[in-house]
Amino acid sequence: MEECDFISELPDSLLTQILLNLTTKDSVKTSVLSKRWRNLWLNVPGLELCSLDFPYPYDKGFAGFMGRFMEFNCGSHLQKFKIMYFECNGYRDRFMDLIGTVVDRGIQHFEVFMNTSKRDDFLRQNIYKSKTLVFLKLYKVELKNPESGVFLPCLKIMHLCKVCDGEDGPLVVEKLISGCPVLEDLKLVMPFDILTQKVLRVSSQTLKSLRLNFGNCGEDFSVQIDAPRLKYMGCYECLFDSIKVKNLSSLFTLDINTKYNVDYGSLLAPEYLRNRDIISDFLTGISSVRHMIIGYSTLKVLYCYSKLGSILQFHNLYYLQASFSSSSLQLLPTFLESCPNLKNLILEFPIKQENIDFQKVPQCLISTLEYIKIQELILKEKSGIKLVNYFLENSAVLKKLTLSFKYYSMKKQDLESYKKLLTSTKLSPTCQVIID
Repeated sequence: MEECDFISELPDSLLTQILLNLTTKDSVKTSVLSKRWRNLWLNVPGLELCSLDFPYPYDKGFAGFMGRFMEFNCGSHLQKFKIMYFECNGYRDRFMDLIGTVVDRGIQHFEVFMNTSKRDDFLRQNIYKSKTLVFLKLYKVELKNPESGVFLPCLKIMHLCKVCDGEDGPLVVEKLISGCPVLEDLKLVMPFDILTQKVLRVSSQTLKSLRLNFGNCGEDFSVQIDAPRLKYMGCYECLFDSIKVKNLSSLFTLDINTKYNVDYGSLLAPEYLRNRDIISDFLTGISSVRHMIIGYSTLKVLYCYSKLGSILQFHNLYYLQASFSSSSLQLLPTFLESCPNLKNLILEFPIKQENIDFQKVPQCLISTLEYIKIQELILKEKSGIKLVNYFLENSAVLKKLTLSFKYYSMKKQDLESYKKLLTSTKLSPTCQVIID
């Protein structure tokens, strides 16, 4: 019985869409399958290439291949363009011209990763007026201040990393955001190097996901966020003056590990009232969040802030994942008091821990907290055992307490000896203690 090649019987239009999901290098390899497949890869409506896929000198073969591919497909629209470009010194202008042609050809998915020591390669201005672009991801691709504004009517996803080396950086990013009327997903990773404008405004009526990683932006730099439909916000490794937020009533998940550009002790000094107001306003702005992941840098600031009074109530918060430092763990009961309806709690326990003494029993332990996981514990470490016992003795409706240990594979005898160190008085009789 003769075997049938059902795939080869598919129409070219469908086969090229299948090949679009492969890298161009893998797509070219299919040309050896049969006469039918010999030139099929040339009709694929997309390119996914790395300059290092070509023999040395990489730039010559890379630019030449791109040019021939574009020439062969000169009458068709491209859907996907994903390029990784390493030190193509002799063909930089040619490469930028090819990218400009790609934009003119109605590209939808546009992704360029450049790892070059020289940063004077500007994208052509037509990138700011694309009527078809849906996905834009740029790494170390220099963006110039738009000469005639920005209008990207279909762009939904934009990820920018190290794209502005000049003093117009924040202004360029602002113009890009404001020129995207359907933007839903925005990620900014150290987007600019030089700061003359001290404020970045992220204002969007359609944005649902926002991720920020700015590093150390220096003093007096702030981010203002106005996004009424935002569901997810992540802020990592950021050191700036303030984050000002408004219209975040739809915020579901907050993932934050950043600190304000202030001395922790300065929050307590009367002359630094402005710093306290900044933190208070931020907590008010995110008060409706339901799911929070908070890192030790932010918790250190909140620990100092809590000495001035109570922290704002997070009535909607039901899931909390927190990484406390040894100095801020004392904040735990106070912070839990601000989460009266908390149901799930994940704690990363610091390795070096001072003696802890928790006196408060927050409302959530009495009425809502059902699942706790404590990570990074050390076997037989006293403060860790004290923390576990604190939850067992005070959690009235707890269903499951999961414990995991750092750098340790527990044997059966270790498991039994550790359980003996735990309290025998569980307030919740149905609570399971699971050692992961």
